[in-house]
Amino acid sequence: VVTDNGNFVLDVGFGVVDDPRELDARLKLVPGVLETGLFVGMADFVYVGGRTGIQRLLRG
Repeated sequence: VVTDNGNFVLDVGFGVVDDPRELDARLKLVPGVLETGLFVGMADFVYVGGRTGIQRLLRG
């Protein structure tokens, strides 16, 4: 996808990510990368929906 400003939006799979904070930092070191879409450290909990219903996952 190309944005209105001519930037590319990539949907990339990395498999299991052991250290999302490190991945976020390393991706931002790549020239041209503006943002990663990894919301590291921004929420205390998340809701995840799956086959068995909805779960609330707490940080830590």
